[in-house]
Amino acid sequence: MNQNKTSKYLKYAIGEIILVVIGILIALSINNWNEQQKEKKQVRNIYARVVKDFENSTTEIDSILIEMNAQIPLIRRVIREDVDRDSLLTDRGYLRKHIGSTNSYPDIKIHDKGVRMLETKIGLNYELNTEYSETLILLYSAYLYEIEVKRNDLDIFSKRLYVYKANKGIAPFNLVKNGKSRIADMIFEDDVYKNHVIQYLSLYTGYRNKLRRFKTQGEVLINKIKTEYNLE
Repeated sequence: MNQNKTSKYLKYAIGEIILVVIGILIALSINNWNEQQKEKKQVRNIYARVVKDFENSTTEIDSILIEMNAQIPLIRRVIREDVDRDSLLTDRGYLRKHIGSTNSYPDIKIHDKGVRMLETKIGLNYELNTEYSETLILLYSAYLYEIEVKRNDLDIFSKRLYVYKANKGIAPFNLVKNGKSRIADMIFEDDVYKNHVIQYLSLYTGYRNKLRRFKTQGEVLINKIKTEYNLE
């Protein structure tokens, strides 16, 4: 009799333990599922920030490309001496447009906070790393560095060209009669100036091309990310 009671008690206890274990496993499973959903939501929000940053950057890039594409033909005309000397001497707007084409360049700050947030998130949980995240981080790391290098080179040379013109007495704009003549002489007769402008054009177009390639390659990747994470 006692043995039967003991046997029943053991079966009951074991059953209770099994139920408790099953309950714990279910609770852990639910908790893990909730954490995974929370993680997915965080990652999706980060990608949404990445998309917003990229679209803001490309809006600025589009504006810059319009400006640069308008300046490049003017710089080339100066190099080819394809400008009208009389207009340089008599038309202030014409003079400003051509001599000013080598005075400055558009600056830009690529928005990358979303990408840096993604890097941090992956650093905390590498399992979140995907083909999209790897390609995105590589794209930004490479192009932001290259764009910065091109911009710095252009900035250094732009200042050098400014100093050269200043030493000729025509910077930033010397629009008095003798100043206009010096500008015309520099364009038509100064081979050193022409070589400076050729180098400036090379740096200028290099900077523009990096911005354009970043935009073009980024658009392909961003469109895939928008589709993958339903960010349309």
